Amino acid sequence: MKTSLRQLVLLLSLLLTVAGCAGQFTSPDPRPAEEIVAQAEGLIKRKEYAGAAELYATAIVKQPENGRYYLRRSELLEALGRDKEARSSYRAGLTNLSQSAPERLELMHRLALLAAEQLQDIDTAEDLLEQMPAGSGPRLDLAGYLYYQVNQHDLALKMFNQALGVTSDADQKALVLYHAALVYDALKDEKNSVISLFHAINNATHLGLIRDISALWTEVNASQPLPQRSTTPP
Repeated sequence: MKTSLRQLVLLLSLLLTVAGCAGQFTSPDPRPAEEIVAQAEGLIKRKEYAGAAELYATAIVKQPENGRYYLRRSELLEALGRDKEARSSYRAGLTNLSQSAPERLELMHRLALLAAEQLQDIDTAEDLLEQMPAGSGPRLDLAGYLYYQVNQHDLALKMFNQALGVTSDADQKALVLYHAALVYDALKDEKNSVISLFHAINNATHLGLIRDISALWTEVNASQPLPQRSTTPP
């Protein structure tokens, strides 16, 4: 049976369409998660956070039970100011990790702080607060932050002081100190705000937190540059 010219043109068009669609899909990254993460960390050193976040998303697909990947990806999204996506990433981690996973508490803490910001999702923040171990640093810090959000500054500072007393992790201390600086700034206490921020930056490693510390430092002490992070935190 002879094929008409019209049929040939139609067949060629279909083939071109299929080829075009195929080009829109990329094959899954065949590398192990550890290799993908190593590449992501290389991008982070060059401050290419968006690309690194995408690589961590790929690593999560390969190892959905790895809590460190959720934390790192969410941290990068916070550093980029993509807080809505960071919240989704924290939630995904809480959904996919076991109840005994060591990263759960930090995931809850970080998610709750984003939820509580400007009281945008206070119900989520309070629900997560109730799930945290009593007397733990993250719970005390979150309680203080919630008090700060409703202008109960004395209670907020009390919670932060208690949190510092039970917190050994440097980055967690930096987070508490940053929150204390927010309270002092609200009280127009520039001296204590600057002191808290100075110690915060010397402890901070979380990229989103460093972004927030830098922004507040510019507000309260614009005449002086933000000190570089010390290699030996105080």
